[in-house]
Amino acid sequence: MLPGAWLFWASLLLLPRPIQPCPRGCDCFTQEVFCSDEELAAIPPDIPPHATDIVFVETAFTTVGTRAFSGNPNLTKVVFLNTQLHHFGPDAFGGLPRLEDLEITGSAFSNLSADIFCNLTSLGKFTLNFNTLEALPEGLFHHMGALESLQLQGNRFQTLPGRLFQPLMRLKTLDLAQNRLAQLPKGLLRSLTSLQTLKLSNNMLSGLPEGVFGNLGRLQELFLDGNGIRELSPEVFSGLFCLQKLWLQHNAIHHLPPSVFASLGNLTFLNLQGNELRMLPAGLFAHNPGLVGLSLSHNQLETIPEGTFANLSSLVSLTLSHNAIAHLPAGVFRDLEELVKLYLGSNNLTVLHPALFQNLSRLELLSLSRNQLSTLPGGIFDTNYNLFNLALHGNPWQCDCHLAYLFTWLLQYSDHLLHIHTYCGGPAYLKGQSVLALKEEQLVCPVTRDRLGFQTPGMYDREPGDIWDLTMEERAAQRRCTYSNPEGTVVLACDEAQCRWLNVQLSPRQGSGSLAMKYNASQEWDLRSSCGSVRVTVSIEARAAGP
Repeated sequence: MLPGAWLFWASLLLLPRPIQPCPRGCDCFTQEVFCSDEELAAIPPDIPPHATDIVFVETAFTTVGTRAFSGNPNLTKVVFLNTQLHHFGPDAFGGLPRLEDLEITGSAFSNLSADIFCNLTSLGKFTLNFNTLEALPEGLFHHMGALESLQLQGNRFQTLPGRLFQPLMRLKTLDLAQNRLAQLPKGLLRSLTSLQTLKLSNNMLSGLPEGVFGNLGRLQELFLDGNGIRELSPEVFSGLFCLQKLWLQHNAIHHLPPSVFASLGNLTFLNLQGNELRMLPAGLFAHNPGLVGLSLSHNQLETIPEGTFANLSSLVSLTLSHNAIAHLPAGVFRDLEELVKLYLGSNNLTVLHPALFQNLSRLELLSLSRNQLSTLPGGIFDTNYNLFNLALHGNPWQCDCHLAYLFTWLLQYSDHLLHIHTYCGGPAYLKGQSVLALKEEQLVCPVTRDRLGFQTPGMYDREPGDIWDLTMEERAAQRRCTYSNPEGTVVLACDEAQCRWLNVQLSPRQGSGSLAMKYNASQEWDLRSSCGSVRVTVSIEARAAGP
């Protein structure tokens, strides 16, 4: 049984029951009749005359004969859910002048004749979902001029007659999702001038004919997701001046004309997820200032041009995850002052500009997970006052002196942050450790042949008194010394008063001999830093076990 049927049945149980007789296999309420007996072999002839709604769920009868409900002219709603229906007589629902809602869902009939529904002039909602319909006769809706909602989801239509919807000038909602439509006749939607919602999701459309949406000037929602659309013509949406939400995800679109969204001045939501886009043309969103939600995830984007989002001052959510983005210009998000959620996960980012998030004072959620980031520049989150949900996992964070800003920031806001599972990818002796579990003195940079501790190129060439020109990292370098041997296997961190941390790595590196030490032995290392040199001696002494 469909979930909605159980909810409907539960709501009916709360209604008061009348004293009048009720058909066998049914439950009767004040004006509603609910029939769910699997042995019910026909529509009962003794439906209470005062009933306005009747629902059949999982019943056994297969036929609705001619004028089957003519003794119940007060019926306004008739529903068949998961029944065995496969045959309807001519004028099957005749004699129901007040019928407003007719639903036949989950049955096994594959075709319908036009004369079945010939007198439903008051019908406002017609549902034929999840049947096995393969075709519809062109005149099926000729007497349904009052229809406002037509649901045809989950059937087997491959095409539809070009004039099928011609009488439905009041139609506001049309659902053709989950069929097998490979094409849309050019004039199919021409008369639907009142249409507000059109669902074409999960069909087999590979393209859209020019002008197919030309008369839908009141359309507010358009679902085109889950098809095989490869290209969009520049004018395909040109008449949709009221469109607010557009679903284009899970197609095969590899190119977007620069003006394809130019007519959609009222657009608030656009989903382009799961296509094959490699680049975004300049000015693509220049005419969509009201856009609130934009998803470009699961494409093949390698970069985002500087002015791509320049006009989107109302944008609240931006999703760029699961692309191949390796670089983001410093000002690419500069104009997104209302942005609350930004998803950049699962890309190829290695470095972020310090000003990348500078104007995003409303940002609450930021995902940088599963990139190639080893560090973040100092001050990158200094203007993100509302950021409390930060995803950093899946990056090779290098837990050395360059991670000091991120480490300090995480510690400062750890009580308010969510999803900060952040682990060291290096150096080897810290790999796998949680960043938040480290001590500050562990974030050191070992001396190598081309780098000495925290020294910044040109730092010690400054004149005395230039201390105010130094960065925070450089000032810390003057107060702290990190000594190391050239191989980086022995690291000693000291400040002005004392040495606070020593790491000795005894596992051999590639191309070197064993660094193991024997019992009752000692070993010395000469360590260097920008502060000078020190000698470190480590002794291992084996003692006899105590009593």
